Amino acid sequence: MQYFISVFISAFLVFQIQPIISKIILPWFGGGASVWTTCMLFFQFFLLVGYLYAYILTKIFKVKHQIVAHLVCLLFSLFLLPYNIADIQNIIISEPPTWGVLKVLFFGLGFPYLILSANTPLLQHWFTRETHGANPYRLYAISNIAAFLALVSYPSVIEPFMTLDWQVKLWSSIYWLFVLLVAWIFFIVVKQNKKDRLFIPEHIINPQVGFFRLILWFMLSALGVVLLVSTTNALTQNVPPVPFLWLAPLAIYLLTYVVAFSNLGIYVRYLWLPFFMLLSFVALLIYFIGGQFDILTQLLIYLLILLCGCMICHGELNSLKPKQGNTTLFYLALSGGGVFGSFLVSFVAKSLFNEFLEFPLAIFSVLVLATASLWWNKQDERADVKSIMAGVVANSHLSKLAAGSAVVALVWLLAFTKLNSQYQQYDIAKGRNFYGILSVKDITEGNVNERRLIDGTTSHGSQSLPLSKLAVPLSYYRPGTGVQLVIEELSSNSNLQVGIIGLGVGALAAYGKLGDYYTFYELNPLVSDYAHKYFSYLDSSKAEVEVKLGDARVSLQNELDLGQKNAFDLLIIDAFSGDLIPTHLMTREAFLLYQQHINTQGVVALHISNRHLSLLPVIINHSRTLDMQLMLFETPGNGNEHDAQWVVLTNNTLLTQSLKLSFKQTVIAKDQYQKVLWTDDYSSLLAILKVFN
Repeated sequence: MQYFISVFISAFLVFQIQPIISKIILPWFGGGASVWTTCMLFFQFFLLVGYLYAYILTKIFKVKHQIVAHLVCLLFSLFLLPYNIADIQNIIISEPPTWGVLKVLFFGLGFPYLILSANTPLLQHWFTRETHGANPYRLYAISNIAAFLALVSYPSVIEPFMTLDWQVKLWSSIYWLFVLLVAWIFFIVVKQNKKDRLFIPEHIINPQVGFFRLILWFMLSALGVVLLVSTTNALTQNVPPVPFLWLAPLAIYLLTYVVAFSNLGIYVRYLWLPFFMLLSFVALLIYFIGGQFDILTQLLIYLLILLCGCMICHGELNSLKPKQGNTTLFYLALSGGGVFGSFLVSFVAKSLFNEFLEFPLAIFSVLVLATASLWWNKQDERADVKSIMAGVVANSHLSKLAAGSAVVALVWLLAFTKLNSQYQQYDIAKGRNFYGILSVKDITEGNVNERRLIDGTTSHGSQSLPLSKLAVPLSYYRPGTGVQLVIEELSSNSNLQVGIIGLGVGALAAYGKLGDYYTFYELNPLVSDYAHKYFSYLDSSKAEVEVKLGDARVSLQNELDLGQKNAFDLLIIDAFSGDLIPTHLMTREAFLLYQQHINTQGVVALHISNRHLSLLPVIINHSRTLDMQLMLFETPGNGNEHDAQWVVLTNNTLLTQSLKLSFKQTVIAKDQYQKVLWTDDYSSLLAILKVFN
């Protein structure tokens, strides 16, 4: 029983800390999806290091020495635990984003996470020896169930009711319980080792593994992780990469492990593979026009694709796993494949592709690798190719399924190539970096004749073609929208000092007049490059325009620390990651910072147009904290123009009265909305999902 409890706690801790520490560091690196992708690479790599540690320990040392070495490491890890959020926040970062994320994770969590990762394979090895070859995969099933529960409990139980600081403290406390429990197991193993010398010999526990079986272990594991990370990336293109949307795919990924290794007979390749063949064409639909669906539909489709694809990968892994021995080698191959898959998405894909090709390539690879597994599965790796061919042909059902999978893979690849070429025909520029994928498209169909900047699948501004020095802003910034009315009212009296968080195509600069000063804060250098090179708003503005690169909140805080209060007449929040303002720009602390950078009659204007989420309750709560009036401007779309929703916070009573008269607006009745509090230490996406509200 002590083995099962220890494995459960260690697996729970491994997967509970992932969303906690990822959420802590997310704002430090701009709040983009790549933060989670990089975190996944770290977790996969240290899982591999932990498994390698367990493998070497069991291969080189006797049981007694294994226990002593592991006990020393356990005790040492207690000195390196993050006992509160400050232990993580104090890590100094000066590296580029990817290396900065890895540095924080290494110094904030590295060694304790390594020890936790090594626990399951190490205890399984001792369990097998102590119980004379009993099935060790019961422990593996327990670890997967614990991991699944950790992921499910975080967004439903932990995140909504606990601050980040208390989450860290609770996790560290449970870690101490884990260390005490493992120490108890050490005592039992040493005692058993003295009494019972009838351990199974090593060559019986660990029979020889064929090369092709080892390769399939590695590749199937890698493909499952590629599918997981690429699906998460694709899903978070239109919504912020918050823990809720990280953990749902990861929970599905782990659930398929639990089901596939449960030996309940749920994985039947003759059912799952044809179903995935059908879903592969649904994947084409969601890949190219996913932004047209509501968030719940997107989530369900992506998770269904992930569920089916991972069931195939992990179901085939279960059929290829060693019966009793070689568990540490098996886990080493799985973790090695996981690191390789995560590395492919986090580094290789970003270097090779300027679009999210890893998701469709993962779909295609499942079909290809499933075909390969059908040809090799349950065959003798030492057999020659002719005997394997004969074995497949002898089984007509297996032969037809393998052939069908190969044909569908080919047809799917041709369909994707055709659709992708049509989708790319409008591109005049495309680039990819840590913050995502940007493209510039010239749309000249029907009565549409404009150039657009696209982040993922979301438009971040447009300009009419041909480009003109007298360009009029389009879309969310067009005349008649809330932001245009505010600028018009403020500029009627004096020159303006305007700060804008989020550059886009620079459309708001078109409203600048002689004597005005517009300061843009932009996180992504590629956005700045494209705005200057492919759009004319910035160069043709009559105002003096400056673009400051870097996270806006960090830049504003640095300016404040240096005594440089901007005293903006207008501060505009229009920074979008995909389809939503990053969470760290919407917390109470962020709004208090904004208030310090406007003058006494200044205005904070926020662009909150969104298909999936409603930020209005969050802003209403902040307006109470700031003791500022709040006005909502909703401009309906017409033709090719989008609905535009802007919120204005100010204590300028003359401005609010004038706006109410000109726009026929009233001040929002704040008490009509649910109170939603977001702070740096606490935020939950569930409260603002439109499908639930």
